[in-house]
Amino acid sequence: MQMIVIGAGAWGLPAAAELAERGHRVTLVDRYGPANPLSSSHGPTRIWRLADPDPAKITMTRQSLAAMERLSRIAGEPVFLRRGLVWRDSASALDAFEWALAMEGIPHLRLAADRVGSRFPGLVPDGRGAIFTSEAGPVLAEVSLRAQLLRFERAGGTLRIAHVVDVEAPVPTEAGTGDGPHRVHLAGGETLEADALVVAAGPGASALLERLGLDVPLRPHLEQVVHVADPAQPFDELPDLIDIASGDRPTLYAMTTPGVGFKLGLDAPLRDAEWGVDDDRTPDAARTALLLDYARTELGMRGAEVVDAKVCSWTDSPDGRFVIGTPLPGVTVACGDSGEGFKFSALMGLVLADLAEGVTPSVDLEPFRFDRFSGGGAGAGSGATAARASRAALAAPTSLGALAAPTSLGGTPEASA
Repeated sequence: MQMIVIGAGAWGLPAAAELAERGHRVTLVDRYGPANPLSSSHGPTRIWRLADPDPAKITMTRQSLAAMERLSRIAGEPVFLRRGLVWRDSASALDAFEWALAMEGIPHLRLAADRVGSRFPGLVPDGRGAIFTSEAGPVLAEVSLRAQLLRFERAGGTLRIAHVVDVEAPVPTEAGTGDGPHRVHLAGGETLEADALVVAAGPGASALLERLGLDVPLRPHLEQVVHVADPAQPFDELPDLIDIASGDRPTLYAMTTPGVGFKLGLDAPLRDAEWGVDDDRTPDAARTALLLDYARTELGMRGAEVVDAKVCSWTDSPDGRFVIGTPLPGVTVACGDSGEGFKFSALMGLVLADLAEGVTPSVDLEPFRFDRFSGGGAGAGSGATAARASRAALAAPTSLGALAAPTSLGGTPEASA
């Protein structure tokens, strides 16, 4: 079959690679190209973790681990690392989280407030305890995308760096199938045709789906992360960290980027973004200073300096869960990654390829079904959290207090750069 995949990011590129390896003629179209600084999938690392308040994502993460191990074998190098995760929160919230982990059979260790440093050297006690899980660490995002691009090229796929201005799907017949090809119109007037279409366009998905008559309430954001390094404190073996909001400080997430530094970000966007219009990726100096101060005062990295600061994008769905499905014949959609889609990158390539071929994936997609927002409701399986409140901050803050969000078990965006 002739396939067109729109979006060469964490989900679209693996889907294109898998479809090409299965023998399909695949054209991959992306406005910026794989791993471009303006794309939502650029940057060296993300967090993966089994520990999650959402059971649906725990199940998916288990399957994603197998897919990442498979990709590592194909690539001949690791695409993810196990470093563990320290999740710090209030005692009552940890009680509930620990119960949820036990119900899912996830090995974990409860740490008293004075023992957090036993699993995260340098983490300054603040009176709150933590939970440590070993099944977590950084996804090596750049390595992963490079491996997927190599698969795609070796399988004979065609990459087009072009701006998609319109998409068309054939009108369904009474039999439920479309009559005619799917069309993708590029800036400059060129039109591509295919038997099937995969839309995994990240922040640009909403505009394209509107062209197909599909209304999905997505909202793109811009977010900033920084890498810091302290010559006196090695960082390569540090675990991931999710430090849930406390007092006037919002939730913070951090992870190791091997050979670069320790990456930190706040669960609060710089601002909402209008995709394709707001391409400013200038880091905010105030936020950079806040994250550096956290590293020096809370992580014990007293000699830390900023290695780099980057602004990237991610796209939120109303309930914090992904939006995946085949809403029209021959049209597969995957969007609303809510900032944590990269941990499922290797798995989503298999899932989207199955959907595009009309095969039922091994992953249970019911919690992520496309039509759950019909009628304007939040839909079944809502994963809405207090982290959503912090994401309502639209302007770059000048203090941590301006970003305050209540403590919760909620998922964090976990960095899109």
